[in-house]
Amino acid sequence: MENQNVFDYIVSEENAWKTNRVPLTRSKDWNMFEHIERCTNVANAWYHQGKNDGIRPYDDIVTPIVNVAFRSEGFDVKDIVPYVNEINESYKSFLVKKRHPEWARKNQLDTFIDDVVESSIIYDLVLVKNVNNIRPEVVDLKTIAFCDQTDVMAGPICIKHQYTPAEMVAFKGKWESDKIDEAITMSQAEKEISIAGDRKVKTPGKYIEVYELRGNLPDFWINEEGKPYEYTPQIHIVCYYTSQDGSKNGIVLYKGKDKPLEENFQALKIDRIRSKGRACGRSIVETLFEPQVWNNYSAIKIKQLLDSALTIFQTDSEEFKNQKLENLKPNTVLGHETGKPITKVDGSLQNLTAFTNYQVKQENSARILGSASDAQLGTNPVSGTPFALQSLVVQQGQGMHEYRQGKIATFFADILYPKWILPYLVEEMNSGIKFSEELTLEEMMEIGDIIAENKAQEKVKEKILSGEIIQEDTQGNLVQFYKDNFLKGGNRKFFETIKGELEDIPVDVFVNIKGKQRYMAQNADKLTNIIREVIRNPQAFSQIPGVGKLFNEVIEESGFSPINFSQIVEVKPVPQEIPPVNEALPA
Repeated sequence: MENQNVFDYIVSEENAWKTNRVPLTRSKDWNMFEHIERCTNVANAWYHQGKNDGIRPYDDIVTPIVNVAFRSEGFDVKDIVPYVNEINESYKSFLVKKRHPEWARKNQLDTFIDDVVESSIIYDLVLVKNVNNIRPEVVDLKTIAFCDQTDVMAGPICIKHQYTPAEMVAFKGKWESDKIDEAITMSQAEKEISIAGDRKVKTPGKYIEVYELRGNLPDFWINEEGKPYEYTPQIHIVCYYTSQDGSKNGIVLYKGKDKPLEENFQALKIDRIRSKGRACGRSIVETLFEPQVWNNYSAIKIKQLLDSALTIFQTDSEEFKNQKLENLKPNTVLGHETGKPITKVDGSLQNLTAFTNYQVKQENSARILGSASDAQLGTNPVSGTPFALQSLVVQQGQGMHEYRQGKIATFFADILYPKWILPYLVEEMNSGIKFSEELTLEEMMEIGDIIAENKAQEKVKEKILSGEIIQEDTQGNLVQFYKDNFLKGGNRKFFETIKGELEDIPVDVFVNIKGKQRYMAQNADKLTNIIREVIRNPQAFSQIPGVGKLFNEVIEESGFSPINFSQIVEVKPVPQEIPPVNEALPA
């Protein structure tokens, strides 16, 4: 590297990226570029080599399993709960919790979560880039020009972008304007996109290929007085163009000092045992490579058998002799020995059952490897399978997904949110904002009590100062009056933050991936039975701790507002009559 300039370095490293292999064992090596390409092909139901031309059928068994994993390992913005980690600042914690869902939706954090989960399922590598615009972005691994194949965070990372001239102009002020103009002028009128290996395709339009290189690089690349073998965090934005003589030339659009690599990128790899020594873990898609190959093999053989299953006749007529088998069509007549009658040739399918059974075997193997049960795939279980057994199978299959989901949730809670997401939420709230959010019944009751008590005290004070005689139950009646009015106003309320209210306040986050909403369907029967018993004995809402809250949760998950059912929580327990002292107490 010390003997290269940045242009030569990028070209040589990109070529090595596509060809160099990492030894994993004495008999096994691995190439990250090839791995990303194959995972992409399998995830899209494409043949890794050759075309999907209809001659070779592609019987996709990966997509349904990937869809199960995506549903099982993903989570929602509402499962991410920020809070103020200070016991005396509970109301500030309340404001942060209520503001976060709408703020997250506005900044498309739900899409970001989906991108993280998808990259994990397909490649078992999530590379996240801090783009300093409210939320980070998941790097499309197909855009990596090169990186360290053993550990993506262990060396420089180079990402390849495709920009239009209009997009390039938008970078003026950040990059060197005259260099941008030069790049636009020198760019070809066609866009070249690498497909596989040396294959290229050209599409109309003026696009500029731009490389973003970040990491510890030779100091003299940005400092003329820099010494050899001294490295500093740097960023280089360069592009290439092909001159008339066919040579490749580079233009530096921007260069300078940079933050350490871990402040720009973070990576998640779940499988660190079976994939030791390589940057990507063993993804769900990779585990399905072999079942998919052999399933396709069976599909091809079945197609060949079906193609050969023709209705063919034989006759001694001379005009039908010497026909080639590859030219045969259904109801073809072939010539045979003179004097024999016209007969039907045996065209029954040989070995069809064997190939079909083998397909079923590969599909079952894929489901086991991908932890996808019949219920999760939306197919009916084998006739006679008990419901309890089927539920147990689903739960067992869910275990692997929950493990992976937990790893992703920890990645959000420990790294992404504290480093790159929460600071933007806090910054917005510190600026002083007004917003509206819906409250749960529990929140409505709690806040309603506080507001009603304050308003009632103010009203009583006003009456006393005006000389009015206050009855014993006046304040209690006022409290109930103001609380009822608060509840009648609906559960959407307006809030306002004070400028600088969250300064120097620790804000943390936890990810509730075990949220109740995920198991509501599984627990529907149990909850229904509980509610039936409660309806028979309404006093249970106040006599049994937690029953009222449980009822509200069921109502919320059903899509209704518990506010409409709020009267039921007001049921008071009937006091038990105390027997006179002179009467014997029950045994």
